[in-house]
Amino acid sequence: MGKYFYTDGKEKYGPYSKEELRNQPISRTTKVWCYGMDKWTELSHVPELSNVLNSIPPELNTTPPIKKESSTVEPKTETEPIQKVEPKTQPSKEIKKSSNFSKWVIAIIAVIIISLFAYAVIQNQSEVNQYNEIAANSYDSDEDFDMYVQKFYRDLEFYGIYPKKPKVQIIKFSKLDQLDNTTHIHGLSFGSGDDDRIEIYINPSTWKQFNKPMRYFLMYHELAHDVLNLDDLEPKSWHEGKLMYPAISSYENKNMDDFIESAHALFEEQSE
Repeated sequence: MGKYFYTDGKEKYGPYSKEELRNQPISRTTKVWCYGMDKWTELSHVPELSNVLNSIPPELNTTPPIKKESSTVEPKTETEPIQKVEPKTQPSKEIKKSSNFSKWVIAIIAVIIISLFAYAVIQNQSEVNQYNEIAANSYDSDEDFDMYVQKFYRDLEFYGIYPKKPKVQIIKFSKLDQLDNTTHIHGLSFGSGDDDRIEIYINPSTWKQFNKPMRYFLMYHELAHDVLNLDDLEPKSWHEGKLMYPAISSYENKNMDDFIESAHALFEEQSE
């Protein structure tokens, strides 16, 4: 359920969810890694990514097989004249047509791969720019965010879950409602997939409007991303009430008992 990184042998890219990983310029031999894995492993050797693997078309053998024709020649007798056999030209034309078709296939595949790679680069740069803007507009406050972090870890220990404590912890306010593409986002986390980092930014106007249970829902939701490397649940009706349901604003009628039930259900699931 974590987020994955992949490498082209030179650079590391990520983190991505399984669905996001499908859209990356990867192949069956691309090496991937996520929290809990001992080392970088080829995509085809990671069982939990079988759905991603199945979405990648097998590599094409673009060189069409050439059919060899064999014939049996009867031995000639001394009285039989030796006849000259004219070469057959039709198979050569067929081979030439197949070769041209293969070149077109290769060209189309090359264009698709280049387009996907360019899209991934642009998307990654856009995410980097967004992160830089959020971080640049963040600021410290008197809010005791560390209280939520310490309680989160104590709740994990109660269920026998002992994740690595990060070396870096950044939890700040950032005016997300004043930035492009984040106007309806209450909080964002950037430490998923990095065991040494918790980095969370909270929209201050959201925090001011939220009551106590909703603040706990928001903080535990973002901490679950960074500490447990969990993804958001799909915004389906049957996921409502769960901690990783992305529409936290819909929990305005929830109380602390609802929050405790939701958080403990998640931790119990992770401890299995």
